Amino acid sequence: MSLKKCMSLSAVIFILIIVFNLTGCSPRVTPEPPPVLSPAEPRQTVLFEPGDFQDPAICGACHTEIYQAWSGSKHASSWVGELFQPDFQQALAETDGAVGALCGECHAPVAFRTGQLPPFDGSEFDEISQRGISCDFCHTVSEVTEKFNTGNVSSPGPVKRGPRGDTVSPMHETMYSQLHTEAEFCGACHNVRHPESGVLIIDTYDDWLAGPYAAEGITCQDCHMTPGPGVGKNPGRSSIAGNAKEREHIATHYFVGGSSWQLSRMGSEEHARKAEENLRAAARLDLAGKLTADGLDLTVNVTNVGAGHKIPTGVTYIRQMWLEVTVVNEKGDTVFRSGYTDAENNVDQNAVFFRRLFRDKEGNATNKSWLAQEIGFDRRIPPRGTETETYSIQAAGKTFTATVRLLYRSISQAAVNAHSPGQGLLVPSVEMAKAEIKF
Repeated sequence: MSLKKCMSLSAVIFILIIVFNLTGCSPRVTPEPPPVLSPAEPRQTVLFEPGDFQDPAICGACHTEIYQAWSGSKHASSWVGELFQPDFQQALAETDGAVGALCGECHAPVAFRTGQLPPFDGSEFDEISQRGISCDFCHTVSEVTEKFNTGNVSSPGPVKRGPRGDTVSPMHETMYSQLHTEAEFCGACHNVRHPESGVLIIDTYDDWLAGPYAAEGITCQDCHMTPGPGVGKNPGRSSIAGNAKEREHIATHYFVGGSSWQLSRMGSEEHARKAEENLRAAARLDLAGKLTADGLDLTVNVTNVGAGHKIPTGVTYIRQMWLEVTVVNEKGDTVFRSGYTDAENNVDQNAVFFRRLFRDKEGNATNKSWLAQEIGFDRRIPPRGTETETYSIQAAGKTFTATVRLLYRSISQAAVNAHSPGQGLLVPSVEMAKAEIKF
């Protein structure tokens, strides 16, 4: 029997015993512009064997709370997501498969690095590959070579890397990794550069790097691996086995952003609740204005008070963040409306949106990232920054009350209709902030 098989058998035996017997801050670095990649150039040419990465269920036998949190996360469902798959298949069809490796490696990294992807339909995936961005993928990353397009190096094996190195595990070797405490670890995936045009289609890491949070040493992990919005602590133990110590903080593995609707659809209600908390903590509205001869001028200031990157971020080209404005006069008559949803649950296209769109080769505006040749529109709110919008409203009345809400959808109704036709899915709007002013 091979050494690898012996180790695997020992691991299984240990897990059965467990089951039956147990009832820092990185320096700020200015990145150099990365090279434009060719779709024909694979990033990591050395492939591993299927089975070289561990099944996350094995990790869950000891790291029970961490495993439960990860299991309900979008990391765990990154490949099987009900909205990712139709989007991915459409991108493949419209690019003759050219974006397969770009999207596939990020959403199914174990499959890609063990030679099970391509084919891009997932037909050759084993069970571990189906489980997306799993424990062993992240905890065997040994190096980040580029802060974009999954630019990390995998070193699967008995050594598991993380923010601690003083724990003795009966299952594996433990190694302290400073990389796992740094934002650069996240940046390897949370920046995505178009392989042909070089356009940065997802720029979350670069947003952070250019902002005040990076300068102050506040990393992605400080906000996204803590119990709630902002920097917090999660006291406890990381494992029920070995000599795992009681610590002031154990990194949570919910990996929550703002995708509350998708998380709720997955049945991850705790994750969805945390996502809504993040959204409500991200922004503040401040209103000002004056009466005019024929109505009023309303000024809306939207400030990013809680996110270390621009809002919105990630796949901003399908997200919607916008202002809903209602003005009524002293009689209670509505004299102005903007940003309302229609009978089909679509947002008023004349609303003030905060988002990012692209232009394709013909210069047409598009929200298809795989066709991006340049940035066509980008209005988002940087960390601790403010965007201002002024409405000049002609209205009859002597006094007015204006109510403004900042609303968010992690995916537009149009995108859901396109990807899930005939299912009658309605995307809810999350209220991020609300303010009122009287004139």
